[in-house]
Order: sequence, then C-alpha cells, then structure tokens
Amino acid sequence: DGYLYTDGSCFEHFFLPTSIDPMPRNFFFLLDTSESMKYSNKLDNAKKALINFIDSLSPRDSLTIQTFAGKGTIDLWGVRPGTEEEKKDAKVFISKIKVVDDYRIWGTDLHEALLEALIRAQHDGEETQNDTVDVLVLISDAWASAGETDRAKIAKHVYDLNKDGSVKIFTLGFQGQADMTLLDAIALMNGGISAPILQGNEDFASQITLFLESELGTILLSDVTVKITGEDVTVMGETKKMYPLLAEGYEVVIRGLIGLPHARDANAPIKAITTAATMDNIQNWEVSTVVDLDDPVKSSLCYQSYAHSRISQLVRMREAAEFLGDDIVKSLLNLADSNCKEEEFSDCIKAEALDLAIKANVVAKGLTAMVTVNDDQCMDTDEAAEICVDGTTPDGNKESYEPKYGESTDGIMQSSTMTYGYADEYGYTSASIEISCSTLFFVLTMLSMLLFAIA
Repeated sequence: DGYLYTDGSCFEHFFLPTSIDPMPRNFFFLLDTSESMKYSNKLDNAKKALINFIDSLSPRDSLTIQTFAGKGTIDLWGVRPGTEEEKKDAKVFISKIKVVDDYRIWGTDLHEALLEALIRAQHDGEETQNDTVDVLVLISDAWASAGETDRAKIAKHVYDLNKDGSVKIFTLGFQGQADMTLLDAIALMNGGISAPILQGNEDFASQITLFLESELGTILLSDVTVKITGEDVTVMGETKKMYPLLAEGYEVVIRGLIGLPHARDANAPIKAITTAATMDNIQNWEVSTVVDLDDPVKSSLCYQSYAHSRISQLVRMREAAEFLGDDIVKSLLNLADSNCKEEEFSDCIKAEALDLAIKANVVAKGLTAMVTVNDDQCMDTDEAAEICVDGTTPDGNKESYEPKYGESTDGIMQSSTMTYGYADEYGYTSASIEISCSTLFFVLTMLSMLLFAIA
C-alpha cells in the first residue's frame, strides 16, 4: 500500500502497486512528415522506432497512425487491433511513409493535426472497453507554420477539446528545431510527458524507442490520485498528486507541507489514500502513520527532497502560466499560500519558489545563485589544500561536523569556486570562477532580488 512519513511539518508518500495486470492500450501515433523531417534521417529514425514498438503490441491493444504536414492529415492507417497480421500491415504502411514533396502542403499545421488526431482518438476510445487507456503520441521537428500559428491558441484549443482528460497526450520533439515550449505545454495540460530527441546522438530511433517502452510499454494504472488526510490536518504546497498513467518500473511520489492542530503532535494519525483505475475496476489503497519526531536526519531529507521537487514543479508551471495564461494553470496547481498579493498568478508561483529556495538553501535556475566570500574564520584542513571547514559549526570540531545542504558528505566544504548558470536554446550550461580559499556563504536574498528585478 506504500510508505508514508511525516515529521509534523513535511510529509512524503511513495506508492508502487504490486500484483496488477497490465491495462490494454489504444495508441494513436501522430507523425510529422513535413520537409524538414528528411534532414538527419529524422523521419527514417522515427519510422524505425515505431516499427520496433509495434512488436510489443498485444491483440488487446489497438493502433492508429496519422501523418501530417501542411494539412492535418496526409495519410491514415487504422484503427486496428494489435494482432500479428495487423502489425505486419502496419509495418508495411510505415515503411511507405515519405516526406511531403508537394509545395501546396508544405509547412506544419500542428493545430489541425492535433485536433483531428484527438477527435479520432476520442472516437476510438469510445468504441473500446472502459479499462482501455487512450494515448496519443506526437513526433515532430517543427514549429506551427501553417494554419493556426498562435501557440497559445493551439495549446488552449487542444486542452478545451480534451478537458475530460480521456486521451493522454505525449510529445516528442527534435531538440533545437521543434517548438518544445509548445509541446511541453500540451503534454502538461493533457496528462502526458514531453521529451526532447537529443541532437549530437544520431541514433534517434533508440531514443524514441526507449521513451515509448519505458513510459508506455506496460501500463498498470491510469488516473491516479493521492489524498493526504487526517483529523484537522491541513495539506499545503504538495507536489504532483495526479498521475494520468503509471507504467511498470515507476512509482508514485508525492511530497508536501502539513499543518497539525497541535504543533508536532506525535500522536496525530496521518493517512494517504491512493485511487486509480486498473484493468478490473477502480481501486483504493490506504496507508497510515503517525508523526515521527525521533529522526532529525530523515526530517531534514524530507524537507530538502520536497524543496527540490516543489521548486522544479513551480518553475515549470510558471513557464506554462506565462505561455498559456493564469486560468488554465490555476486548475493544475495549488499554491502553499492562497493569499498571494501579486497581481499575476505566475508572479505568485515565482514568489513561492523563491521563498522555498532561500529557506532550503537551494540553487535554482532563474531564482537563486551561490557565491563565495572571504571569511577570516576559515580553517585550513591541509596547508596545501584549497579547501576549508566552516568555522561556524556548532563546536568547531571537524570530526563531529555534520555537513549542511550544499556541502560534501565528508564534512569538507568544496568552496574555492563560485558557480552561476545561464540558459540557451539547447539547454543549460555553467561556468565557474576560481576564488581563494573561503567559506561558502549563500547571499541568496540579495542575488534573488537582483534576478527578480532583471526577470
């Protein structure tokens, strides 16, 4: 039924189901065949990956393939069951897919392609059994250049058509060319995952195949929700608590802050209730615990793990809010502080992330930075070494020194470098400046205010 821990202020819950039969899958593959897909053998690699994945289908699964370019549908195959005969026919269809060379339909109409595919996937889903999972997978290397090109409108129209979440949309884009911001927003709002197909590794087929097999190979649960509850318990700022799909090899993890009526009441019972659709029916799993006040190390790890997970979630949601608008993102995220004074919801998201990063001493992209400053109390552990131990430890004794967050586990501070990060369109890189032996000191508040003003 899972594992639940709380120290009265932080909680974390891990859930991994056992003895669950895989659910049948209704796959709808939406493949970009615009002219740019011929370069670097992108289309050939995508076709190879689809053929590899088709071998994993069972007769309980079904499959549809739609290609698009300057119009929403170029070629269409399916819907067909995953029998051996139909899989052979699907492979023949895929082998004949070519890049569009008709100038009248050049470009990429992502808007029309997604809406047409979604309508078909929803119709196919209605014709199948209730225990079937409907999944749409988009593979593209382009930006919207034909038809509707307003990115926010494209994302919103897809979301409006799929508000019931009946079809889970996963997106794969070729890094450096596909509009990953749009693809990520579409996946975020429609219960899926987005992933870049990395450049520099020409074996695109292996990347696509690995993604499909790991995320969608064996689906155990769908529409997973987790609720943390207890008598007079207040849950705040929880991380992702709804998982549209859970594949074999993955687990549900939710972390958050918790408030109790009596501060750190060790007798207060807390429970986690997980609800999900399985092949058989809707099932519930429940696990309970009481507040643990006896393990400060576990308590510290709980808060630090929460901080990292929550900040990552908030940063992604803030990017989505600036792109899609506040109303949609508000339906996907609960802030820890419901009384935020900022005018824009995206600014409230940033304020919570910044506050959490400062409290947890976390260096987070676009929020905080880490610098080093001279400190006369720095104690050399070795005359020849450019490292030192913090002289402000509780007793100043190296042997009993417990490293704080951001330090090495052997109690030695790696402190002769100041690190900062910057982002470009291909990812994130870092640079460093060498400084004389000094103690790490987080001047996060000042730098955060500066970064906030710049942003």
